[in-house]
Amino acid sequence: MKLTRSATDTEEVVQETFMRLWMGRDKLAEVRSLHAWIYTIAANECYKFLKKRSSREQGLAPIEKLGEADEGDDTVMEGLDLKEVHRLIVEAVSRLPAQRRRIYQMSRDEGMKIAEIGERLGISPNTVKNTLVMSLGFIRKYLAERGYEV
Repeated sequence: MKLTRSATDTEEVVQETFMRLWMGRDKLAEVRSLHAWIYTIAANECYKFLKKRSSREQGLAPIEKLGEADEGDDTVMEGLDLKEVHRLIVEAVSRLPAQRRRIYQMSRDEGMKIAEIGERLGISPNTVKNTLVMSLGFIRKYLAERGYEV
């Protein structure tokens, strides 16, 4: 509500968050911090919503209003903060060794299950799981070193 400033928009973001949680429920066993996982999903959904709304509003806003921020409007700064966190995550993933990066991307970007990744790469599911744990640990540490606690 703090970011969207509308009960209807907040409901939409929460609904999308729960849909993403439901769709990713197979990853629950791998989640080390449920709170952080849900927060990350909610933050990403809110960021997507704000980006979509901003694009829509910029197309409708008078030219003189574009680029102006309302007094006390933290939405833009918080949106930029989420964008920075996303950029840092992408940067951290790019610094992973090739095999870890591939396994992480197969899991997170392609939505593959641990068993599917293991089968495709010809490695055991335990190796996939351990690799994901190490990758996530590296990403968390990378973010923490840059001032973002996850």
